[in-house]
Amino acid sequence: MTQKERLNRSLQFKPVDRPPFMEIALWEQTVERWRDEELPDAAASADLLSGNEYFGLEGYDIVLFNLTFPQPCPEDRMISEDKRYITFIDGMGRKRIALKEGMIRGMRVSMDSYVEHPVKTREDFRHIKSGYEIDFEDRLPENWADVKASLKKSLRPSMFLDRYFASFGYYSMLRNWMGTEGLSYMFYDDPGLVHDCLNFLTEFITTFLTIALSEVSFDLYYIHEDLAGRNGPLLSPDLFERFFLPHYTKLVELLKSHGVKNVIVDTDGNFEVLIPLFLEAGVEGFGPIEAAAGMDALQLRKKYGNAFFMIGGIDKRVLTRDREAVKRELKRVIPPMLEQGGFIPTIDHSIPPDVRLDSFKYYLEMKWKAIHGEL
Repeated sequence: MTQKERLNRSLQFKPVDRPPFMEIALWEQTVERWRDEELPDAAASADLLSGNEYFGLEGYDIVLFNLTFPQPCPEDRMISEDKRYITFIDGMGRKRIALKEGMIRGMRVSMDSYVEHPVKTREDFRHIKSGYEIDFEDRLPENWADVKASLKKSLRPSMFLDRYFASFGYYSMLRNWMGTEGLSYMFYDDPGLVHDCLNFLTEFITTFLTIALSEVSFDLYYIHEDLAGRNGPLLSPDLFERFFLPHYTKLVELLKSHGVKNVIVDTDGNFEVLIPLFLEAGVEGFGPIEAAAGMDALQLRKKYGNAFFMIGGIDKRVLTRDREAVKRELKRVIPPMLEQGGFIPTIDHSIPPDVRLDSFKYYLEMKWKAIHGEL
């Protein structure tokens, strides 16, 4: 069974020899720690989605599309700097304050503070959308012909996800433009502007996808959102239904009509109250199923049955505990989930730098045993 066949059959609740052996990502700070713990240079990559031979991980063929930032994308503009912080305007026009200490290859040890966002008025929207009204061919990789040829021949699953800019999502794009607080007020202060933004985003993404998917399809399409915290989503089901559901429905219909096999929403936090609406729109799966936010894969399967697949679900916090804790978590989650299918077990987010290399390797060893029924 090829990796491509294994992934598609796993996500579609069909029998497989075993689930794909995959993980998501490392913090860059984790990579540096593991270098000190004798991780070979050839294996020192934060990207695990593409696979990692040293760890025995399978991966995806991932195509990089710039769907998030306007084009041409302005360079970051420095405003001020002191010993600890930099204040700057990024390529989307957001004013940010960033901690300098501990930054490695552009990854910071804490999230930036977003001080100001570019869209506050309808005129601001008209200005920013001009950066998305370029020739859509310019958003394709320069070697697009070679990429298409490679994807058609590959035995690895293909993923439509922009790892560096974050792939397209409706809530995430509006939050990029308005900020969480600004968007929350805008739903009530100017709902017409929110609808106009969403109509434009649907036109933008459907036009691009019609080009990108005209000659090649993908096994997995990730919709990037991050629309929830540990206490619930950042918008109510009512707001999601009124503003986002029609656009999600159109997007998923387009993806499926172009042969995309599996459509997944990626969001951290506890988004359970939105699951019925995502399913109504045609979404087929979710990740990373963050245990720390109360998203328990077993409970979700018990409640929703085989209504959707899941990728993730293994509590990253156990990697900092003893080996028995690791085994307990794997034995708790993996056997019952694999019995029903529709599940690829991975750590439920990027792996932070408080995890030792030997702990991660032990986790992988035990996970391999668990998916073979040997734990």
